[in-house]
Amino acid sequence: MPTLSETLHNEAYVASRLQPRWRDEHCLILQDILGMVRPFAAEVQGSLFDYGSGGGPYRSLFRGITRYVRADITPGPNVDCRLLPNGLTEEPADHYDAILSTQVLEHVPDPAAYLRECWRILRPGGRLLLTTHGMFEEHGCPYDFHRWTAVGLENATQAAGFMIERSTKLTTGPRGSLQIWHYLIGGLRAPGQPFWKALFAVIRRLHFWTGVPVLNALAAAFAADGVVDARHPAAIYVGVGVVARKPAPGVSGPGPRSS
Repeated sequence: MPTLSETLHNEAYVASRLQPRWRDEHCLILQDILGMVRPFAAEVQGSLFDYGSGGGPYRSLFRGITRYVRADITPGPNVDCRLLPNGLTEEPADHYDAILSTQVLEHVPDPAAYLRECWRILRPGGRLLLTTHGMFEEHGCPYDFHRWTAVGLENATQAAGFMIERSTKLTTGPRGSLQIWHYLIGGLRAPGQPFWKALFAVIRRLHFWTGVPVLNALAAAFAADGVVDARHPAAIYVGVGVVARKPAPGVSGPGPRSS
């Protein structure tokens, strides 16, 4: 069994984030996270802190960045900076122009502290791109703590002192339903019941070889449901995201709320 570090820094794992594969059960949500990251990467300049970077799969998208720091608790060949055991940093205040945080917040025991740390190390006027899970399967146990609604993530980000520029739902509607269907089939297991265990194993295998790529291809017809505004009426969505800004001097902002 590979360690977490070996998984996060595996070349195939990193590549799947930039080029999601049709046969990957996470293909749709990975495509839609890319739909959030690409425009952000084209806009930001200066220094960027990849907060909970893992293997740093999105590094190549940030061509306008002069300094890209990959930070994680787990060591690895692509980690430039180790986080403290509590997930916080030893970075100076007001130090970075941008922060990238993709699919990290659900693994943080204290999301409010993490978001306040994002606010602290960003320069005034600096920007944060944050994505995390909505209706996503449990994973990375026992270090999987939270799920979010779009408004819930907005509120948590604003409580840390940020001004919301954009708030989104990811992988919604029919596209989201197809993504969740993969997780439902993967959850068909019956330990201790030989007949059902064998039958479910066959169903899972057939779904992997035929259902996953076919349904992922079908979901291309619903590409418009990949990244939608947080006020969109979609009630099923696999992920959520915000782009937020730390208020610049002279700009009225809420400031972090005390815990």
